Amino acid sequence: MRKRACVWAMRLPWLIILCLAPLHLLEAQSTNSGERSQVEVYLAPFSHLDFFWGGTREECLARGNRIIAKAINLAKEHPEFRFLLEDDDFVANYVETHPGAPELDDFKRLVREGRIEIAPKWAGIFQNLPPGEALARNLVYGKRYARAVFGVDPQVAHMGDIPGFTPQFPQMLREAGIPYMVMTRMGPSDKLLFNWKAPDGSQVLAWNTLKGYGWGARLGLHSDLNQERRKTLQRELEEIRGATPGPIFMNWGTDLWAPTEKLIENVKALNQDFGLARFTFATSIDFFRRVANTAALPEVSGEIPSAWPNAATSLPHMWPLAIPATNTLLTAEKFAAINYALGYADYPQQEFDFLWRKLIESMDHNHNGQGGAIGDDRKIGYSQFAILRGGEILRDSLRNIAERVEIPIPKSFPLVVFNPLGWRRGDLVKAHVTLYGDIAPGDIAEYKKGLRLVDEKGQAVAFHLEQYSENISRALELVFVAQDVPSLGYKTYYLTPAERPEALTKTAEVKLDRDNDVKEPRRPLGADVVENEFYRVTVDRATGRVAVFDKLLGRDVCKDMEIVAVEERGGNYVSVEPPSGRAIFNSINRVELEENNAVRAVIKLTGQIADIPIIQRLILYRGLKRLDIENTLTWNGPRFVRLQQLFPLQQPGAQIFYGVPFGATAADNLIPGSGPHLQDETKPEAWRQSRQIQEWISAGTSDWGLTIATDHHLVKLEEGLIRAEMLRGARFTSVKVVRGDEVSSLFYPPPGTYLFKYSLSSGRGDWKAARSYQAGMDFNNPLISISVIDDISRKSLPPTHSFGSWQGDNLVLSAVKKSDLEDAILLRLFEIKGSRTETPVEFLGQRRNFQEVNLLEEGAGRSEEQVLKVNPYQIETIKLRVSRER
Repeated sequence: MRKRACVWAMRLPWLIILCLAPLHLLEAQSTNSGERSQVEVYLAPFSHLDFFWGGTREECLARGNRIIAKAINLAKEHPEFRFLLEDDDFVANYVETHPGAPELDDFKRLVREGRIEIAPKWAGIFQNLPPGEALARNLVYGKRYARAVFGVDPQVAHMGDIPGFTPQFPQMLREAGIPYMVMTRMGPSDKLLFNWKAPDGSQVLAWNTLKGYGWGARLGLHSDLNQERRKTLQRELEEIRGATPGPIFMNWGTDLWAPTEKLIENVKALNQDFGLARFTFATSIDFFRRVANTAALPEVSGEIPSAWPNAATSLPHMWPLAIPATNTLLTAEKFAAINYALGYADYPQQEFDFLWRKLIESMDHNHNGQGGAIGDDRKIGYSQFAILRGGEILRDSLRNIAERVEIPIPKSFPLVVFNPLGWRRGDLVKAHVTLYGDIAPGDIAEYKKGLRLVDEKGQAVAFHLEQYSENISRALELVFVAQDVPSLGYKTYYLTPAERPEALTKTAEVKLDRDNDVKEPRRPLGADVVENEFYRVTVDRATGRVAVFDKLLGRDVCKDMEIVAVEERGGNYVSVEPPSGRAIFNSINRVELEENNAVRAVIKLTGQIADIPIIQRLILYRGLKRLDIENTLTWNGPRFVRLQQLFPLQQPGAQIFYGVPFGATAADNLIPGSGPHLQDETKPEAWRQSRQIQEWISAGTSDWGLTIATDHHLVKLEEGLIRAEMLRGARFTSVKVVRGDEVSSLFYPPPGTYLFKYSLSSGRGDWKAARSYQAGMDFNNPLISISVIDDISRKSLPPTHSFGSWQGDNLVLSAVKKSDLEDAILLRLFEIKGSRTETPVEFLGQRRNFQEVNLLEEGAGRSEEQVLKVNPYQIETIKLRVSRER
């Protein structure tokens, strides 16, 4: 007994510890459980302010002013109240419409105190559709505005209502000094707080609002908190807290909602008697400061394709303009910066800033709202204005350079062909040149006999005169292929007189099926064949299906290409896609040889699908290994079909890669667990097929591959097939329209003629070896010809010249511009293949030292470098100091 007592005595301290331990753990758990039961909810009142959805642009801005004014008043009356403004376009409107007002002083003070949070972005634009520079400028203009006007440095990109995300966005945010972001759609269903990593390794801390950006408003936190609302609140908070290790971020507000004092009263009431959560009014940066040091957070990477893919095809009068409008501004910036550095002209900084802001607004994520056609027309107008005025700035800049180029060929009209891209290239040139006599403009008799086009060495270049027009002299429109045009530079060609028109060899050998009718018309239809040095193109005369045979590879690289219509029961313009199960095929009426000259051969197919007239042109060139496809569709709508150009793939298991803003991605590189889950998003099976691409898509293996360059965004991917989406008829939008007794919605697309362009190329190796990204950018950035009129003024530039160059075909030039902050030139490049690169940088004929800066052009304290070192997938911006010449 004593021994057992002794043993028990020896064990007693451990038993006491063991007995007490559960009490201690229970106490700790109780504390944690208390915290758990009193989960922290950071409640961010806001209003989703966006253009065109709730009215015209001006009506939305006016509503925004009222909302901001109400937020200011609530913040003044209730020190605990906070408010979030997602985009600075609405902030700027309030500032501009309240000059000298005491309310503006209050607004600025509340922002500086952190009680009202403003954005590090200018507008709420899509992610997958705009080009990379538009996304970057959106951040730059937002950040700078907040700093300049309010003296604050916003840290959180709140992405309200944005239905998809591009993989390089974390790097863009980091490069703009933005470490945090909020997703309100499409994020991974099993992760709320995570680090999102870009391809280069850059990370931002992201909160994923599974319940949508209108969560708090939908819960009715501004209404009477009856028993049903409290139950719903408890159920959804329980659901969310199970997926996150710490506090919860909750928005209150939605489209154009104004904050209310009732929300403040309800938060006080909930904190008194709602045991599950403790609510704190907060801004998004308050939340991220609280969770920034959370340990062991998951890491994700990849793309989230858009849940509203059909915006690109139901709105073909709007979205295709984003590419040429952005490229026009970028090209204008490049050559305006070169003009500035050379001392030829001042740099139109204010004009560029205005044009960029308006172009960014045109990429707002709203269409077809209560603003109706007024809003749509405004967005179209902004894009067209960027093309028009940006084009004028561009042509003036190019003319300034062209007029200074030497003319080594006597008695000639020079054509200076400019290349805005960062690699040497050959491409088609469309030139307009007006011939003038020495005294009288019409003294050009010798040029009317015949014409010859030569390079600076006098070597003849094949060309085709499309047409000419006459009044006081003669104006020509001609096409030719320019080879080896230097990067970010030009090459000059010269139009000289000849005794007679030159006899030039035709581009292709052509065998038309109709020629067989002369021998025997009593036969089934066969095929038309067009062949140049690279490809043999066969058109099935009965079906219009096209096969492309690569003569170097010795195989078909695409077969049975055709246009089809997939019928639907009438969906909406973004996400509702109800297929009927039927497909309608192109009925071919006529196939004809439209051109076969020294530059190109054009086969024209005329047909129709469901009474929609369709003209398809297949174009081969001399000296260029590519097949261009131009589809002209006349839409008289409404028709509930989606018109597609089919590209059947010839390689089993071909890998798909395509262009994205500032890079490329694989089709299967998706953020795990992401996808649609809200009612107004497309169905998961349709979402998995849909991709909004940038300029190119490639399919192939390490052996060989096919590249499709395009000026449109949407494709659908199936096993062995790329469906390039063109037009899609939508039966309704989110707006109900009532005209008298008629109740309807808005039909899209509007009637009109639409052009869709593609360019096929093929070769050995994968997309990197084929430089598919170059094919896509070449296709969307044509060579630009400027005719020289002044042959008298001093000439200081050589006939062929590069203004900027570097080593490595994996470096893509994104922008060249004058610095916004000082007298310097900025170059922005990005690495696309995943290879580290080191290279010197040449600009204006000299090797330059430079400083590395971020998107905001900041790089304080960084030393000057002589060699550019770019990591895989990195976006690199460098600042060059140049002494202007006159």
